[in-house]
Amino acid sequence: MVLGKLPAMVDFFQSVYGAYPFSSAGAIVDPAKEVGYALETQTKPIFDSPPDELTLAHELAHQWYGDAVTLERWRDIWLNEGFAEFSSWLWSEHTGQTSAQQFFQRWYAQSGSHDYYWNPPPADPGGAANIFSWSEYERGGMTLQALRVKLGDPVFFRIMRGWYQAHKYGNARVEQFTSYAEQVSHVDLDHFFDVWLYQPGKPVNW
Repeated sequence: MVLGKLPAMVDFFQSVYGAYPFSSAGAIVDPAKEVGYALETQTKPIFDSPPDELTLAHELAHQWYGDAVTLERWRDIWLNEGFAEFSSWLWSEHTGQTSAQQFFQRWYAQSGSHDYYWNPPPADPGGAANIFSWSEYERGGMTLQALRVKLGDPVFFRIMRGWYQAHKYGNARVEQFTSYAEQVSHVDLDHFFDVWLYQPGKPVNW
């Protein structure tokens, strides 16, 4: 059963992001036909049916990014959804399934004409109706994988761990993350983040 993998997921995310931020962990399955939700409720995500492995990893990752580090404004939702989506890819990679780079390549292969994959840009969602757009998840996760490739694993994961530690039990903005990534990496990332987070359409030439 997929829920039986939750302890191993907690251990894995602790190994890459830092100590689990709360005193208990679990999940709640509350069958609800045709509702179609999964919620990152603090300590115990809620599902409307038994989740698949990627969904469980996504919601569990929110304990670090979304529940411990919480967005300051709704427009900062990438700090929740992009991070959790990337984390589910990372779990898949860790368990010998599809790698994060393979997920990246799968989504990047989508044509720029498939607007919902690419718009709105993750850090500029526009109105409230766009906050949970597909692009916040998939383009959002791709942003972190592209950053990982650009900087290399040691620096990238130092950024991810340090970000969590610096903002744990607090609120944060996208601009704070991008500045922090530059500070830790000593790399000018203005163009990179502009292309991936702010420019409409399929990112190119980053």
